[in-house]
Amino acid sequence: MARDGTQALQLIAEADKQMQPYDLVLIDWQMPVMDGVETVGYLRQQQLMSMPAVIMVTAFAREDAITSAGERGVALQAVLNKPVTPSTLLEAIGEALGKTTGVISRQEIRAHEYQEASQQLQGARLLLVEDNDINQELATDILTNAGMTVVVANHGQHALDILATDARFDAILMDCQMPVMDGYTATREIRKNPHFKDLPIIAMTANAMEGDKQKVLDAGMCDHISKPVNQAAMFATLCKWIHPHQPAGQQQDASNAVAVSAGAQSVTGLFEHMNLPGVDVRAGLATASHKEALYRRLLVKFRDVQGTFATLFAQARASSDHTAAQRCAHTLSGTAATIGAHQVHAAAAALELACKQQASVETMDRLLATVLSELQPVIDGLQALGDDEGVAPVVVAPEVDPEKLAIVREKLRGLLERGDADAIDLCEAHESLLQAAYPAHWQRLMECVRGFDFESALRWMESA
Repeated sequence: MARDGTQALQLIAEADKQMQPYDLVLIDWQMPVMDGVETVGYLRQQQLMSMPAVIMVTAFAREDAITSAGERGVALQAVLNKPVTPSTLLEAIGEALGKTTGVISRQEIRAHEYQEASQQLQGARLLLVEDNDINQELATDILTNAGMTVVVANHGQHALDILATDARFDAILMDCQMPVMDGYTATREIRKNPHFKDLPIIAMTANAMEGDKQKVLDAGMCDHISKPVNQAAMFATLCKWIHPHQPAGQQQDASNAVAVSAGAQSVTGLFEHMNLPGVDVRAGLATASHKEALYRRLLVKFRDVQGTFATLFAQARASSDHTAAQRCAHTLSGTAATIGAHQVHAAAAALELACKQQASVETMDRLLATVLSELQPVIDGLQALGDDEGVAPVVVAPEVDPEKLAIVREKLRGLLERGDADAIDLCEAHESLLQAAYPAHWQRLMECVRGFDFESALRWMESA
């Protein structure tokens, strides 16, 4: 037993010299002098005959420890939350050593809680504001499978446009770093409208340090969900804030809860015998709810988009937008964590931090080289997946031109008030615009117009 990081490094080195190396090290995250992440960083630099596996132990959120490590370029094999129980300890040891434990996992223990949470959230209507298509697909799959309806906005301004014509949401899930308008700015704009003063806005962010959490609260958001998404933690947070206005029936497919636990025991099917260098398939499948088809789609999207990261980052560095390079590295870091590419996640997080701190060109180039060296084997391995013609696209709410909508809306109102049949032609001529503006009312509105029930159509339009 060691009392601090320095003593731990000494004991590990001495044991290695005596040809009695440690197989596993459990190390606390928050320690004086040298914390756990720094200790692991120094450990990985040692020239040891046998490098031990490491479990980071912390009383703080698991995602916080992973993010802190990633920002310093350290990949963690396993993170164990306090208080420690025999089953969680055994599971963490199996994860760190790459062995299954055969015991009831934390996911299995929480399966019933997950099912209860998903039942409470059925019927909720959410606005997901997220610019990354991998995160869009993953979050949409998780939420819709639990009986929720999801409308997707590509950035903050898009979210404002949607809310201008469709206010019937039970909550907003808001990414923080996005082009056009970031999540912090969008949230402040939303809170200016008294109608949305109590609407839950929950941040979805890969940055979970204390400063970032406070920034989320200061912007007007009420809570945060860490990326990569942990379903149990995500649903627990949603249940704190969401009470659906139109809850669905109580019929719930229990397979969701089963999937949380059953897939944790082993990697089966498509990925059982596939060699994917640099990818922790077990972790990636867990993030994808152990759905192999979904996980495959996420991997293919990662390959097709991030395979050109060198070009994307070069373009971002040359951009007049001083935050473009940081966002580019942030996206790679987050999506790499989602698919289980831990080393890429850590290297990209270090590059993101350097961009944020406006590091020297030499430092940026060095960190970029590290990212590309970690990324390339992952991309090469994913070529084995081939093309995915069956990828199900996420339906993103079309962006609405507010000025054009105002003109069409005013003209339609006049036609409806006069009982003019030209209202039918107008609706059909601007179908895509009106459908985007009134996604919840469009079908009923058209039924009324085509049925010459102009009075009801007017009421539907005014209530939207």
